Amino acid sequence: MYQPKVMPRNAKYGSNYWSTEGPKVNMREVILYSDLEFDNWVHIESDPNIETYCEQYPEISYVYDGVLHTSVFDMWIRHHDGTQIYREIKYEAELNENDPRNERTLRQIDAQRAYCIANNFTYEVVTEKSLRRNHQELENRLKIISIIKNSLKPGVADDVIKHINDKRRSLQSLYEITTLPYSLIHDSCLWLYYHGKIHINIDKAIICRQSEVWLRE
Repeated sequence: MYQPKVMPRNAKYGSNYWSTEGPKVNMREVILYSDLEFDNWVHIESDPNIETYCEQYPEISYVYDGVLHTSVFDMWIRHHDGTQIYREIKYEAELNENDPRNERTLRQIDAQRAYCIANNFTYEVVTEKSLRRNHQELENRLKIISIIKNSLKPGVADDVIKHINDKRRSLQSLYEITTLPYSLIHDSCLWLYYHGKIHINIDKAIICRQSEVWLRE
């Protein structure tokens, strides 16, 4: 599997430095170099459609004004269906073409986009507008990752999913019809969501007894 390029912790790289472990990458250390990169990781790590990823990969070379430069993508992503995405994470302010301070950033984005076009790769630039559009969803995704990192598959997960179909059902109703402890139902549903077995309306409210689950197609 791909290995990330370790960046120096200087004025550019290392402010708001995060170190965590990623279940999708066999619990290896994942290093993020900004709060926004961390929020992106939360979305990627908790997305049941994504198989794996590699942060700070790949590094490419390009020539500008006759000088050789390098650029590192913030993340490479592979979905279960085989789709690959090369992603750059930026704040909206960094994309302002009228700000001369953004010249280097915009030049790197142009180089990355050209590289992806030449190699028929999918490229995207993601900002806080999408990553932070819903703080409740972000909290729920963090909770899901915490359950996956710190717990094995709940022993009752296979029993819980037998009571879930294509119609929405609340966690409370699962508790009432199964007589299982609510904590086990809660953790089982988060495990089932992470592994792509069910949907949870994580974008509506903090996960609670009223949260709804239903089978994925």
